[in-house]
This record gives sequence, C-alpha cells and structure tokens, in this order.
Amino acid sequence: MNADRSRWGWEAHYAERGAAARAPAPVLERHLPPDHRGRALDLACGDGRHALRLARHGLNVDAIDIAFTGLRRLVVAARAEDLALQVLQADLEEFPLPIARYAMVVNVRYLQRSLFPAIRRAVAPGGVVVFETFLRAQAQLGHPRNPAFLLEPGELRAQFAGFEILEDAEGLCDGDTTPAYLARLVARRPRGD
Repeated sequence: MNADRSRWGWEAHYAERGAAARAPAPVLERHLPPDHRGRALDLACGDGRHALRLARHGLNVDAIDIAFTGLRRLVVAARAEDLALQVLQADLEEFPLPIARYAMVVNVRYLQRSLFPAIRRAVAPGGVVVFETFLRAQAQLGHPRNPAFLLEPGELRAQFAGFEILEDAEGLCDGDTTPAYLARLVARRPRGD
C-alpha cells in the first residue's frame, strides 16, 4: 500500500466525519477482561472508540493508526480523562507488532491479511483477540467492495486455528449505523503456547 495515499485518504475521512463519538462494537463490550488489568492493543484504531473503552476499563492501551487526525482526537479525549493510553502513528503494513505483550488485541473493521500471524503472536498466552470485519457478502450492500478488504466465509476462524474460540459469528448483523455482513471472532491464545 502506498502509505502517503492511504494516510491522506484516512486523514480526509476523519476530517469529514466530525467529532461525534461512536459506541464501541458490542463484541468488545461482551468480552472486556474481568480483572481490569493488563495491556491491550487497538489496531487501526481510528479516532479511538475501542481504545478509549479499554482504557476506561482499566487497561493500559496501545493504539495504532496511520491517520494523525483520528489519533489527535483520541489523545485529546484520553488526556481529558487521564487515561493510560499510548498512541502511535504507523502503517501496519510496515510496523512490527510486539510479541506476546497483550492481554487483549482488538481489530475492528480493518482487514490486512498479512497481519494475521503478527496478531496471533502479539497476544500473550491466555490473552484474547477480538476481531470483527466485513464478509465478502458486504459488497452487495456497498462499502467496502474491494475483495482485499472482505473476508471469505470461515476465513477468520481458520486464521485462529489452535486458539480457544469464545465467540464466532458470521452473517448479516447490526452495524454501526446500518446492517452489514460481518465476521466476529473472539479467541483465546492457549496458555502453553
């Protein structure tokens, strides 16, 4: 991916969207860790709806995105609440993720297939991956339509083979504002792994 083209496209996206806060994905709410401790990673965090929820829950959060505009909003919100949150502007196609660092790794509405191995390694043994993104059928409804950003049925589950599956659903679901074809997976990395 051309990092400059991608970054500026996302900058425009966040500039046009305005500052209205969106609720976190319900799948994240259902799987917040009960102990309120540890580190979490929010990949392609945008303006941070999931990172903020994790930090408010008590986790120390690392949030990564390519768009400075979204990250700036996240920093302002985190500072206003004195939350434990670190942001990093980076292109996930080039940035290496830490290994076995996170109690929770969150990836919502972002698909970069080459990142699957790094996500599996980034979650600590006993930690959880929360993943939600679009299925191929989403092209019937509109955005996105590019097959590179759409999962095949069963693809997400296959990528986390060997993890304990805590939640797995695919199909037409309530989206942020309209129905969407989504795959949702919550999976725990084995403790001995």
